Amino acid sequence: MRLSAKLSITATFVCLSSSVFAAKNNINYLNFSSQDQFKHFSTDLTGVLAYKSLRPTEPLGLIGFDIGISGNSSSLKYKDMGSVSSNSANSIDTVTLHAVKGLPLGIDVGVDYMTTPNSNLSTWSGNMSWAFFDGGILSPSIGINGHYTQTSGISALDYKSYGMDLGVSKGILNMTPFASVGIVNSEVKPLITNQVSGVSLQKVTSTMTKIAAGVNINLLFMDVLVAYNQIGDVPTYSIKAGYRF
Repeated sequence: MRLSAKLSITATFVCLSSSVFAAKNNINYLNFSSQDQFKHFSTDLTGVLAYKSLRPTEPLGLIGFDIGISGNSSSLKYKDMGSVSSNSANSIDTVTLHAVKGLPLGIDVGVDYMTTPNSNLSTWSGNMSWAFFDGGILSPSIGINGHYTQTSGISALDYKSYGMDLGVSKGILNMTPFASVGIVNSEVKPLITNQVSGVSLQKVTSTMTKIAAGVNINLLFMDVLVAYNQIGDVPTYSIKAGYRF
C-alpha cells in the first residue's frame, strides 16, 4: 500500500480520536483551599501532561521515521479539576500527534503535540533517544530517551517537565513489545491570583517515577500500538495508529 493511503488511514484515525476522546477540561482559574491541594493537583497534572513512551526502543536508522496519532485516557488520583474549571472530571482524555526521525549512530529525535479537544489544555514535547545496543536476532534493543514538555495556551498557570527513561524492546514476527522505566521532574507555577482569600499559591516542583509497557503491531498497511504509562499515581492507557518505517 502506498504511503499516501497509509497517511489517509491515519488521518481517519485522527478524526475518530477527536470525537471519541472529546472532553472539556479547561484551566481557566485557580480556586484552591490550600497549598497542599494545589500540590496534589500539580502531581495529577504532571501524570497527564508529561511525555508518554509510545514507541519501541529499536532505532529507526538514517532513512527511518515514525509518524502517528494516539488517543490517551488518564485517571486522576486527587480529582481536583473542579478547582480550575467548571467542567471537572475524574479523568482527562487527550489526543497526541507524534513525529520521529531516525539519525545515524542509533539516535532518533521526535516531537509531540498533545491536545484535549474542546479545551485550552495542550502541550509541545521534544525528545531524543539513543539505542546504545541495537539488539539482534536473539537479543533486545536497549537505549535511553530524554524528553521535555511545555504547556501551550494556558494563562492561569505554567507547566513544564523533563526526564529520562531507560527502555528495552524486542521484535517478534510483526510485533515489537517494549518497556521502560524512568524519572519525570516537573514544575507547575501559578500565573494568576488564587480565588480563595488568604491562600497564596507557590510554585510546585515534583519528581516522580515513570513506567511504561506496550506493543507495536505492524499490519503491513499501518502500525497499531497499545501502551500503558504510569507517572506517579496517574495511569494512562493509549492506542496509537500510524506508520513506522
